[in-house]
Amino acid sequence: MDNKVKITLIILSVLIVNTGGLLLKYYGFDAYIIFAGFRFYISLVLPFIIVYSNSRLGILKNSLVHPPYNKTFQPLGWIFLPLIIMLASLYVFKQIEIGDPDYFYEFGLSSIIDYPIYIIWNLPQLLLFGLFLVVIQPALKFNLFYLFLTAMSCFIFAFIPLDKSAPDFTGIISFLFIIASAVLILKYFQNVYWYSIIIFTIIWGNILAFGSSSPTMIHLLCASKYNSWDGFFDVSKNIHQYLLPIQLAITFVFIVFSVINRKTKPDID
Repeated sequence: MDNKVKITLIILSVLIVNTGGLLLKYYGFDAYIIFAGFRFYISLVLPFIIVYSNSRLGILKNSLVHPPYNKTFQPLGWIFLPLIIMLASLYVFKQIEIGDPDYFYEFGLSSIIDYPIYIIWNLPQLLLFGLFLVVIQPALKFNLFYLFLTAMSCFIFAFIPLDKSAPDFTGIISFLFIIASAVLILKYFQNVYWYSIIIFTIIWGNILAFGSSSPTMIHLLCASKYNSWDGFFDVSKNIHQYLLPIQLAITFVFIVFSVINRKTKPDID
């Protein structure tokens, strides 16, 4: 039985997700639901549901039970080194101070303690999107650009302003680095668990360190009863908006070098 996803079904999934997302946005509804603590964002969950078929259980089983890449050193480096580099650079150039945010204990410290819970609550939706990208790769002839384009296209509605406000260019750049990093991890390291942990922890760590005014990001990655967070550190307002894209760019560079090493030395950790 042919287990390859048809291109038309992939295109249909992208169209349905963006149409549904725009309608929710237009009528003032969130593009996600939180059920029993678990987060389900339309772009992360719906594409997999649309392309799912029992004929692809073999591919899904291999991805979930026998991920080819099971190293730890490189993924931990992707998570922590960019943030450490950011903090060290800001300190050297005297652009950072210890903050005094509201909800320091209720949100800040509790988020660190509750990290395992938050990642469990986000794991299903991240795994579903990762598995979506895994099962569509044969249809896309394992082409990296097509995979990136498809992944990116599932979130187009989120960046379309329905009023006259200017596009969020720093948000778009951050998003592109996130998608590019996710695609590289899934294509070359083929571990949906590390992909989920890395993508979640990088953004979660940036929010805790530097804060966020995005209710959607706060609700999905942290506590659902808060709409903003000032961060553990105070940073100059002139550079604050660039911190996440810079951190993600550094992460992307690390992953690219790891891909090069993996292709030339496949047994390296």
